[in-house]
Amino acid sequence: MFNRYRLPTVVICLLSFSLLSMAASPADDNSVSGKFTGNGKESKLAFITAGKGDALGDKPTIQIIMTEKDHSKDKRASMHAAFGDFGSALIITVFHDGKIVGCEVAHSAHERKPFSSIGNIEMSDFKMADGFISGKIATQGEVDTFKQKWDVKLEFKVKVQK
Repeated sequence: MFNRYRLPTVVICLLSFSLLSMAASPADDNSVSGKFTGNGKESKLAFITAGKGDALGDKPTIQIIMTEKDHSKDKRASMHAAFGDFGSALIITVFHDGKIVGCEVAHSAHERKPFSSIGNIEMSDFKMADGFISGKIATQGEVDTFKQKWDVKLEFKVKVQK
């Protein structure tokens, strides 16, 4: 026998579930903006993730991956990003105080990628709070590394994955 109260209850439950699943998650607060150029060609880094990096000198690090295409579901995102699987990419490794200790540049306009260029990029306004890190990273103008030119001036905020 049909229960006239059962159908509205099911519909309300489904509607509630749909609304909850549409609610903003902390990852929705992730952002990266600014410029990343390689050999004069600009790339739009739109996706960012951060997670535990390899310890360096017994100090923990955080690896920040910024790409043109979504890399968030890839378990080996840093390697695949470095070789162009997600378009242009910048992979930054920092200590918990924001000091940059690793920088892999993989711009689609470069013939040889990735390459490491640690001494040419700086962090400013670094903050770590409530599971998020944020800051600004920049080169001091265009840099020439291995006869490949690049320039970065980005601002970011990202939840650090455990």
